[in-house]
Amino acid sequence: MRQFFGLGTHTLCIAALSLGLSAGQCHSQRSDGPASDANNPFFAWDSDKVKTHLATLAAEPHPLGSLRQLELAQYIEGEARSYGLTVMRDDFTVQVPDPALLHGASSVMQTLTLAKSAQNIFAKLAVPQSSCIFLLASHYDSKRLDGEVSLGANDSGSSSAALLEIMRQLTQLTQSRPLRCSVLAVWFDGEEAYLRDWRDGETRHPAQQADHLYGSRRLAEQLASCGNASCLPSKLGGERVEAMVLLDMIGMPRGTLSWDSFSTPELVSKAKAIDKRLYGGRLFASFSKPIEDDHLPFLAKGIPAIDLINFEDTSTWHTSLDRLENISLDSLRDIAQLALHLIYEL
Repeated sequence: MRQFFGLGTHTLCIAALSLGLSAGQCHSQRSDGPASDANNPFFAWDSDKVKTHLATLAAEPHPLGSLRQLELAQYIEGEARSYGLTVMRDDFTVQVPDPALLHGASSVMQTLTLAKSAQNIFAKLAVPQSSCIFLLASHYDSKRLDGEVSLGANDSGSSSAALLEIMRQLTQLTQSRPLRCSVLAVWFDGEEAYLRDWRDGETRHPAQQADHLYGSRRLAEQLASCGNASCLPSKLGGERVEAMVLLDMIGMPRGTLSWDSFSTPELVSKAKAIDKRLYGGRLFASFSKPIEDDHLPFLAKGIPAIDLINFEDTSTWHTSLDRLENISLDSLRDIAQLALHLIYEL
């Protein structure tokens, strides 16, 4: 993802109330264990599972096209199946700009791009007789860096682990609190630019191509027109896509959500209202900024979308410091809970 400008602040935590459920306390120091209030939508939040997901996702680098990325696709699939979700995969090949051509290599007798395998992973929670669906998404590839290792614990491990746990939660919650639409969890491959910077493929490389959002652009291109809306391809069920909630970089301590100006204003308003009820409005930054991320291809299709991302603290972003020891499970859980409440209010 890429930002352009902006500042951010957060306020104090006061109280929690949402979904018509009973109020719970809002602690200044939140524990990592399961919440004790059975009326809280996250009463069964499994901290141990989340830690396991994070440790697996951030064990080693896993950029687009790597063997480790394929192994993680299989891990995510296995976890999602164990929750009783319907799991699907879209295997595809993308052409990425050859990084060697930015470092003095001759393009004579050399192709401008390299072929890389990619996998988008889908896990569906179906609502019977529903013709609509919400997309709940994360990317799961780590950033490829020249001469440096990025494990992607925050970017993209935090959101991918949270998405697994949210979907596990939803399989339990929907038994007593049905959703209006089905939910399709999506783990996108290839969000990160294969070159160092977001615009290098378009501005510095002779290939002159967009070098980012490979997986999300792939799915957006597969959507079918259905009246005045966009529907999933038939192989994914064909439902009308009503909204998208994207999670990214949600694991930094004292997590602050950026107020993304590209996101659909109505969804931002809903998310801020939930933040106020749950956390006294402390999560969202005070000033907006435009952030390019996996929600953009869906906004271009006219689908309401919101990016729940902490792009206020980028101290470990795309560096070797993006490791497990710098992740806050409290931040991850708080933002994941906001996303779960938002899905119920769409």
